[in-house]
Order: sequence, then structure tokens, then C-alpha cells
Amino acid sequence: MQRSVTSLVVLLLTVSQSPSIVPDGVAYHRLLVRKFGPYLAVAISAAIGLVAALLLVGSESAVRGIPGFILAIVAIPTLPLFGVPVMGGTVRWLLAIVSSAAIWAFMGHLAAQRSTNRSISSWPEWRREWTRLSIGVWAGAMFGLAVTAIALGINPVSM
Repeated sequence: MQRSVTSLVVLLLTVSQSPSIVPDGVAYHRLLVRKFGPYLAVAISAAIGLVAALLLVGSESAVRGIPGFILAIVAIPTLPLFGVPVMGGTVRWLLAIVSSAAIWAFMGHLAAQRSTNRSISSWPEWRREWTRLSIGVWAGAMFGLAVTAIALGINPVSM
């Protein structure tokens, strides 16, 4: 935490002392989006994951379990790849969380690069690009979950 605060202070001091970058100007906002876009994407997924965890911990009903699991898939889209709906375990959850954090960081970086290609850009442009990319990730994770559910629901013919 201390390092990120120090990095932010150094970034702001560097930006404010540079004659070519005006504080709260166009280049300043582009720099902030490029610097903090990946972190914001991971923070958004972490917040969704916390809501999912609050819904899932101690849940014994479908009223809390279904939305909690859907939010868990939204926050951690690699859960179906590690077989978490069928098989549990701390290692599987940790691998899914780490790999999803890497995916979200890459998505935030990609959204920052795509949004700052325009001459004037800031967080609304980043949010628009991130939303477009995230919908694809969420649809892919839900599709994978649906394929798994269908595959597990088919009973082999008894011989």
C-alpha cells in the first residue's frame, strides 16, 4: 500500500513539474488512464468478487447461492476452466483467482491502450472500452459454464 501511494505521489509530482504536461490537462488524463487502467480493472473484479463471497458464505438457499455463483463467475471467469463448480479445493480457487486477476489486468491495460489512442481521452472512454471487452469475457465464461452443465447432465447409455 505504501509503495502505491508513493508511486502516485511521485507520478503527480513528475507530471506537475513537467512543462509539457498541464495538471488536469489532456496529456495528464491520458497518463493516468494508462498508468491506473489495469489496476482499476482488477479492483472492479475484486469488488464483484467480494459481493459474491458475501452472498456465498453461509448460503444454504438458492436465493443467495445462484446470484452469488453468477457474480463469482463474473469476477473470476476462469473458475469453469479449473472445474470449480464440480470439484472444489483451495488450490483450484487460488489458481482461478490468480489467472483471472492476470486476465483483468490485461483487459484493463488493453482498454487503456485502446481508449488513449484518441486525441482526448479519460476515464469515460476507458470505461466504454473496458465494458466492451468485459462483456466478451463474461459471455465466454457463461458459455463455458453452460457447456459444462450440459456435458455433466447427459447420462451415458447403460450397457
